[in-house]
Amino acid sequence: MTIEDYLKTKNKPTETKTKTIRKSIINRTLITTCIVLSILVICNISEKFTTYINKYVFETNYNFAKINAIYKKYMLELNPKKEKPNVPVSKNDNLNYYEKKDYLDGVELSIDENYNVTMLESGLIVYIGEKEGYGNCIVVQQSNGIDVTYGNVKTGDIKIYDYIEKGKIIGTASKKLYITFASDGEYLDYKTYIK
Repeated sequence: MTIEDYLKTKNKPTETKTKTIRKSIINRTLITTCIVLSILVICNISEKFTTYINKYVFETNYNFAKINAIYKKYMLELNPKKEKPNVPVSKNDNLNYYEKKDYLDGVELSIDENYNVTMLESGLIVYIGEKEGYGNCIVVQQSNGIDVTYGNVKTGDIKIYDYIEKGKIIGTASKKLYITFASDGEYLDYKTYIK
């Protein structure tokens, strides 16, 4: 056997590899199908199990920002290749404003031109876009369970589902900044969070 013949046979996929891959795919498909069918049969037989599934899968509101914080704390070191968003840090993580007044479901703050909007608490960006009455908004699900909407904000270098730390700059606003606080779909009094 020459070197060329050896290299041709070495680089050529063998039937054994192909059969192994096919068997693996078929096995995974069969296992998944069996699990799904078993769950469906149990749901059909047991009303208690159906109630359990409905409660914990469809009706429970999970705080993914808290889950993400736990993941970052304990698991991120295991995956060092994961890119972190390139978000600048503010020197002052407090809100600096001249005047505050009630506005729709939250507060309107009078601020400087090109004011750097910083995260009040660490959290997960869950929405970036327009909201009626608030202009361009960033909605953050904070790790403490509070959803904060920052309105009238030009977004910085952030994307949906980025986890941003407290004090990091998420965008800029000019003259007016709107903020609302909500938990479980209910708006909260901003005076608790903004002094």
